[in-house]
Amino acid sequence: MRTTSRSESKNNFFSQFHRQSDSLCEFYLRFGSAMDRQRYEYDRLNQEDLSAIPSTVSKLFIEADAAQLYTRPIFYKIQQDILASCYDMRIQDIGPLVDGVKCYIMKDVLKKDKLFEVKVSQNHADCSCKKFVMCGILCRHAFCALNHFEVVKIPRLLVLNRWSRTAENRPSSSKFVGVSDDFRKMETVSLMVSNIWFSFQKSMNKAGVDVEKLSYVDKVVKQLNYDLGDGSGLTKKAHMERFVRQRDKAIKEGNKRARKCKFCQSSVHNARTCPQKNNSSAVDAEKNKSSTEKNKSSTVDVTGEAEVDSGHED
Repeated sequence: MRTTSRSESKNNFFSQFHRQSDSLCEFYLRFGSAMDRQRYEYDRLNQEDLSAIPSTVSKLFIEADAAQLYTRPIFYKIQQDILASCYDMRIQDIGPLVDGVKCYIMKDVLKKDKLFEVKVSQNHADCSCKKFVMCGILCRHAFCALNHFEVVKIPRLLVLNRWSRTAENRPSSSKFVGVSDDFRKMETVSLMVSNIWFSFQKSMNKAGVDVEKLSYVDKVVKQLNYDLGDGSGLTKKAHMERFVRQRDKAIKEGNKRARKCKFCQSSVHNARTCPQKNNSSAVDAEKNKSSTEKNKSSTVDVTGEAEVDSGHED
């Protein structure tokens, strides 16, 4: 949302509580009422989102678990994939169980002549379509394999914090972790990321509002980013450069005055390559030549007359 849109939205909201004839005291009281209204709406929407659970279509336990985990818009997308996993998937081959991991080869009815490979365990699922890597949501192929593997709950390693209903109540640990074929390593990395995150929060709580401690934490974090190679190739100008959208660039270019030829007022060429300029220069040259010849002839006539007059006087 742009700054102008935010300003108009705020003006529209506060215009319902204020009038132009309000005094300073009335403005203060009405402003407090407006802020109380915003807090009430925020708490009410949060309560509805946490207490209300969307209805499920099938009797699968994994769909009911998704309704408890995800926000409402994300759940509706996942619900479509769960239903598609029941009706549009055709399992072609099932591999043996090796170290708790089973491989499925399946075909999607909506995508002909294409096979998908899904590796599933009790705590993880990895599909060759890589939908989870792109948008952080499990695909229909993974749900089909999980249902066949008799998994009743979505693996918590595959539930990203930004899509969950309780995103504000817990740190995001899974969003830093990619999808890997080594499931044991995946669990170890996820545990390490969670421990590091909680350790950092503990350090920030100990620092509190002490300026010296916060400066020390900031110095250590910057040194750590430098050691890890984060942003070492960026200059100060690259950090401060403002991003300009294509629409703003087009508006700026459209507001510019087009350069025109000063002879014919055309925007196709400039004054140097103007065809009328060449024609006018040729005409001017002819005029100058004719005027020069006239001047010469008039000079000769005047000189001859002067000589004749001097002869008569003699």
